[in-house]
Amino acid sequence: MNPIDALILGVVQGLTEFLPISSDGHLALAENLLGLRASGAITGIFLDVAVHVATLAAILIAFREPIIRLATGALKGERRAWADVGLYAVGSVPAAVVGFLARHQMENLYRSLLFIGAAFIVMGCILWSARGRMNGTRERPNLWEAFAIGVGQAAAIAPAISRSGCTITTALWRGMDPVRAAEFSFVLGVPAIAGAALLELRDLSSGIAQIGAVPLAVAFTSAFASGLFAIDLLRRLLRARAFHRFAPYLWVLGATTLAIAAVRGGS
Repeated sequence: MNPIDALILGVVQGLTEFLPISSDGHLALAENLLGLRASGAITGIFLDVAVHVATLAAILIAFREPIIRLATGALKGERRAWADVGLYAVGSVPAAVVGFLARHQMENLYRSLLFIGAAFIVMGCILWSARGRMNGTRERPNLWEAFAIGVGQAAAIAPAISRSGCTITTALWRGMDPVRAAEFSFVLGVPAIAGAALLELRDLSSGIAQIGAVPLAVAFTSAFASGLFAIDLLRRLLRARAFHRFAPYLWVLGATTLAIAAVRGGS
């Protein structure tokens, strides 16, 4: 992989991780078009995890206040903080189970433009369902709602299904304030992203050798910087109640991806 490819993939990851348009789907599409998704290679999934770690760093910086508040409250034994820890724990269970049981099956989906195109269209429909649901005032979910949000996060293990899109939409349907819904979504994503990175540690040396240290550094840096930009943009869009307006983009992208798959012979 050359640094230009790494820069493109890093920017794609950073911009799309926080917007409800699926970073995994965009990465899989970009990697297929750039010819980086060779069958049986670890490059794709390893690079995906590497740039996800970069956006994890962006989450820790952008949402440092609620994360620090949660950590200090838990250390002080505050009941509210421990209740929130419980909500995040319950919300993390579905993704942990699906990620452990279906990780290799999901890798195969990353190579299917047909699946990616169809999933983009489905994701657009999910976002469109949030229109008129962005006037909620609740600051946190209850236990069962946290689990439902976690199911949305688990579904997003598949490419082109947006983690932020599914989790925030679920929270909006349950009457949460849009900005608070985003905060819960991204703090919930911290253990999921960290867990995915831990699963790839055994491939660390071979992954770096296959990708290259310089391209990997370029991808990481560009994903981190563009991720911080995207977080600020998402917050503005949620305040403007414009979250669902990404749906038409996903429908067009999905149709285009299906067309590319048809031209390539249905791959």
